[in-house]
Amino acid sequence: MSRIHKIDSRRCLVGGVGRLLGTLLVAGTLVALSGVASGAGADGAGGERADGPPPVTIGFLNEQQGPISFPTFGAGAQAARIYIDDHGGIDGRKLDFLDCYTDGSTTSAVACANRFVQAHVPAVLEGISIGSDAAVPVLAGAGIPLVGHTAFGNVQSNSPDAFFFGAATGAYDVVPLEVMKRDLHVSSVTYMAATNAQDRGFVTDDSEPAAKALGLQYRAIYYNGTSPDFQSTVGSAIATGARALFFTAPESTCTSLVSAIRTLSYKGAIFAGSCSAFIKADPSGADGVFTASDLYVPDDTTGVPARARAQIRIYVKAMRGYAPQYTQGFAQDPFSATMDLATALGKIRGSIDASSVLQVLRHIDGQMSFMGQRLDCNGKQWPGERAACASGLIEYQVHNGKRVMYTKGFVDGETLVE
Repeated sequence: MSRIHKIDSRRCLVGGVGRLLGTLLVAGTLVALSGVASGAGADGAGGERADGPPPVTIGFLNEQQGPISFPTFGAGAQAARIYIDDHGGIDGRKLDFLDCYTDGSTTSAVACANRFVQAHVPAVLEGISIGSDAAVPVLAGAGIPLVGHTAFGNVQSNSPDAFFFGAATGAYDVVPLEVMKRDLHVSSVTYMAATNAQDRGFVTDDSEPAAKALGLQYRAIYYNGTSPDFQSTVGSAIATGARALFFTAPESTCTSLVSAIRTLSYKGAIFAGSCSAFIKADPSGADGVFTASDLYVPDDTTGVPARARAQIRIYVKAMRGYAPQYTQGFAQDPFSATMDLATALGKIRGSIDASSVLQVLRHIDGQMSFMGQRLDCNGKQWPGERAACASGLIEYQVHNGKRVMYTKGFVDGETLVE
C-alpha cells in the first residue's frame, strides 16, 4: 500500500474551526453573552485556601464573550475540574482555573495570553478560541504550554509548546476512506464538497491521493457553498455509480445532504464526517449512516473497553450534575482534555510550574486518554500537526437513533500519510 504526502496544514484550520463552528451553530450551543471577559474559577482561582495547600491554578481560554459564545466547552472543562477536586485534586491540591474569555478576535486572545503570563500560570487549557493562534507566541515566549483537545489554528497545531489530546485533524479526512476499503470492501467513492478554494485544495491534496493510495476509484462533486442545491448535487453523485458517498461539512450541510440522499433512495454507504445533528433531525433517515469520533461516545457503550465505559459513566454523571443540557455534545472534548492534563500534572514531583509541565507533556508516551486512545506527544503522530498527541478515530454507524461502534476500536490512518 503506497503512502501519500502529508495532509495540507490548511485543513487544521478549515476542518477544525469551520466544521465545528457550523456544528455548534446548528446544535444551538452558540449563544450571545455580555458577561465579564475574565475571572476566577468557581472556588476563586489563584488564592490559597484555608482548608489545605494552595491550589494548582492554570489558565482557561475560551470564547465566551462577544457576538457568539461556546459555553458547552466551558461547561465540559468546569465539570471535569469539579470532579477532579472532589476526588483528591492534583496530589491533594485543588485544581483552579484562571478564566479568560475571548470574543473570537486575535486582540482578545493576546490580552488573555498576557494575563496568563502575568499570573505565572504553569499551563493554559483551551476550550475553543477562534483567534487563539495569536496567543501562542506570547505563551511560548514565557515557556507556558498550551493544552487542549483540538487545535484551532495552524500555528498552535505545529507549535512545539502546544499539546492536543484529540486526533489530528487530518485523520478525519483519511480514516473514513480506510474503513470503506478495509471493512466495507468498497471499490469506489464520490466525495461531495463546496466549490471554495479550500475544499478544492482538500480534494486535490488530501482526499483524492488517500483514496488512490487505498486503491479506491474516486470522484469529487462540488456544490455552491453560498446557495447549494443539494438534491442536484446528490443526484450527480449517485449518477457516478459510486459504492459510497463521503462528505465532511458543517452540521447544517451534513443534515441537508443526508436528507437528499435518503430522498433519492441511494443504497450505498454514507459517510457523514464527524456530524451527529442529522441523527436528531431524522432518526429513521439517519439509520445506517457512518460518522467518526476520536472518543468513545456515550450513546451506546456496547463493545467499549471497561476502562472507557467507567469513564463515560463519570463524564455523564458529572455533566448531569453541572450542565445537563450539554451532556450530548462537544462538552466531552474539553472534559476529556482536562482529565488528561490532570493525569499529566499528577506525575510531577516537586514544583508545578511551566517548565515542569512542559517536560511532563513532552514525555507523554502511552498515557491513555480519558474516554479515548493512547497518547504519544512526541510530535510524530501526524505530519504537519506536530502538536497532535493521537491519530486514531472510531467509525460509528447509526442504529435506532444512536451511534454504535462499527470499527473495533480506533483506526489509525497515519500509515497512509508521509
